[in-house]
Amino acid sequence: MDLGIRGYITKTPAMGGEIKKEPEDFYVEEIIDLNLSEDGNFAVLRVEKKNWETLKFVRAIAKKLGISQKRISFAGTKDKRALTVQFFTISGIKKEDLEGLSIRDAKIEFVGYSRRELRLGDLLGNFFRVRVVGAKNGEIFWKTKEELSEKGIPNFFGEQRFGTRGITHEVGKLILQRNYSEAFWTFVAKPSDVEEELRKIREELWNCRDPIYGLKELPKHLNYERTLLQKLREGKSEKEALLSLPKTLKMMFIHAYQSYIFNRLLSQRIEEFGELKTVIEGDWACYLTYKTRKPSFSGFTRVELNRSRVNFLVKENFAVLALPLVGYETKPEGWSKIALDFLAEDNLEISDFKTEHKEFSSSGSYRAASIPVEITELKLEGEFFEFYLPAGCYGTVLLREFIKS
Repeated sequence: MDLGIRGYITKTPAMGGEIKKEPEDFYVEEIIDLNLSEDGNFAVLRVEKKNWETLKFVRAIAKKLGISQKRISFAGTKDKRALTVQFFTISGIKKEDLEGLSIRDAKIEFVGYSRRELRLGDLLGNFFRVRVVGAKNGEIFWKTKEELSEKGIPNFFGEQRFGTRGITHEVGKLILQRNYSEAFWTFVAKPSDVEEELRKIREELWNCRDPIYGLKELPKHLNYERTLLQKLREGKSEKEALLSLPKTLKMMFIHAYQSYIFNRLLSQRIEEFGELKTVIEGDWACYLTYKTRKPSFSGFTRVELNRSRVNFLVKENFAVLALPLVGYETKPEGWSKIALDFLAEDNLEISDFKTEHKEFSSSGSYRAASIPVEITELKLEGEFFEFYLPAGCYGTVLLREFIKS
C-alpha cells in the first residue's frame, strides 16, 4: 500500500525482526493531564485493553451502559493489535453506575471525576514498550541511534492513520474530488491483501456493486460497511449514505489524505536535504514545551528574519522543522510549495479542501517534521524497545528506522 513514505533517513543496515506477533508485544500507555475534580460531571476511566480499536471500544461501553456514544470522550485513538492503556471520560455518569461494568479483554478502573471531557490536546504523549522478535542487536542499534540524533527522526504518519486496508486516504481523495460514488465503494468494497478471509467477498462486491450481495456476505462486525449498504438499499445515494456516518469517521477520511500528502512532502524533504535539522527561510517551525520533563508540541511560526534564532532553538532541542498539513487556509510557500504539485497529480487544489459539508472539509494546519525523542532515553533491553513519544507520533515510525522492513 502506498502511504507516501519513501525510504529511510538513516543509512545503517537493518536490524530486521518482526513486531506485533502477539498483542502483548506492543504495549502503549497514555501520559495525560487529567485535571481531576471532586465535583466534576464527567467520570474518568482508566482502561487497559487488548485487541480493541478505540472507536469500537467506545461503542461497547455505550452499549453496556445504555447511553449514547456522544457522551464518551477520549484524547487519542490506539492500535487494535496491541495492549494499550487509555483514558476515557463519560458525561453524567457516577461511580456507582459503573459497578459491574465488564467488557472482554479489558480492565476498567474508575479514577475520579473531571469538570470537562477529555480532548485531543490533553494527551501529552505515550510510553511504548515494544517487542521486536528476531532483531539483530549490537552495533547496529547504537549506530542508528547516533545517526538519528544527528539527522532527526522523521515524523511520518504511520499505517494506523490509513486504516487496516490502507484505503482511508483514497476515500478522502475521492471525496475531495466530489466523486462520492467511487469513495463509497472504495470504503465498502475495495479488496486488500491484508484481509485474506474477506478478500474474495470484497472482490465480488467491488465488481458487482450490489448492496444485497454485500449485506448477505459481509460479516456482522463490519458495522460501517453494512450500514452504508443498507442506506443504499433504502434508496439513498452513495453521497447521502457517506454523510450518515459518524462525524469522527467522516473527518478521518480527509485527515488521512492530508496525512498522505504530508508523508510525501516529508519524504521529499529527506531526499533533498538528507536530514531534518536545517531550517531555511519560508519554512515553518514547531516549538516544544517540556511538561513532566518530556517534550510535547507547542505553537508554530513562519521562519523569516528569525531564521538564526530558530536554528539555534532547533540545535538546543526547543524547536523542530514543521511542514504543512494542507487545507483551504494553508498557503504552502517556499520549499513546501511542492505540496501543490502533489495535489495537482490528484487533480486537486487547495480550495478543494472546502466542501459544502464541514466534516468533509479541512482548513489545514502544520505538523512537526521530526520527532523530538530524547535519544539517550531510547532503550533496547533484549528484544524490547522502550521509549516515549509526544502525542501524534507513531511508535512504528520510529522503529522502522531500526528494523527497515
